Amino acid sequence: MTRLAVDAHAHVGVRIAPPELTALGGLVMAVTRSLDEAETALTRSDALTVWGIGCHPAIPEAVNGFNRDRFASLLERAAFVGEVGLDRRSRVPMHRQLKVLVQVLEEIGQTPRAVSLHTSGATSAMLDALERHPIRFPILHWWRGSRAETLRAMELGCLFSLNGHEAISPKALDLVPLDRVLTETDFPHTQRYDHAAAQPGAVATIERALAEHHNIDAGAIREQVWATLVPLVDAMPNGAASERLRAEVDSARASRTSR
Repeated sequence: MTRLAVDAHAHVGVRIAPPELTALGGLVMAVTRSLDEAETALTRSDALTVWGIGCHPAIPEAVNGFNRDRFASLLERAAFVGEVGLDRRSRVPMHRQLKVLVQVLEEIGQTPRAVSLHTSGATSAMLDALERHPIRFPILHWWRGSRAETLRAMELGCLFSLNGHEAISPKALDLVPLDRVLTETDFPHTQRYDHAAAQPGAVATIERALAEHHNIDAGAIREQVWATLVPLVDAMPNGAASERLRAEVDSARASRTSR
């Protein structure tokens, strides 16, 4: 069967009409930037879009408004966590960003979820935090770390969500095995590099780059991405993933075990 496209990190308006998401025709992991935004997102029920709870490190209002107890409460209902992390260019002091990140990682350590991590200009600091506060499903979104940091990240069990920018300026393509890779758009932010990423789910550019690098077709790339998703979806609480999504994951699981 033909697998749906997977977008492991995209920004979507939390009040978007459900038919607009259905029309995307793929799985979208929609990140939020603040707990207020996440609160609204978690009232939704979409067939192939799952919603994360986030606190973007570059948004002072989000970081200053972060509350650990509120985050923990939202985490019980959330499909995943994102977008959280560190940003060297943020107006928020790094010590304040780190305090929030550590609280997030500690909560995820108790309630495992996949977490989409922002690491702009702070790749080493992020790996230090993950080493001190290990979690089960760290996903390094739009990773731009060095080769040594990439190898270290793999030792820490990280996954990597790659977008069309990776096809233009590779950092992880030749180091990261395919079973550690998810595809993403980071819509709308990668459009300046990848004009084809005009909507969430439009991951054709990175799929082609991965297919060429691994000398397989794009269908095999999607098949592997879905296989990588299986434990991430299994960790989602009841109600956070639709019956449609769980059916897609069960099909991917069966496909891998039958080989």
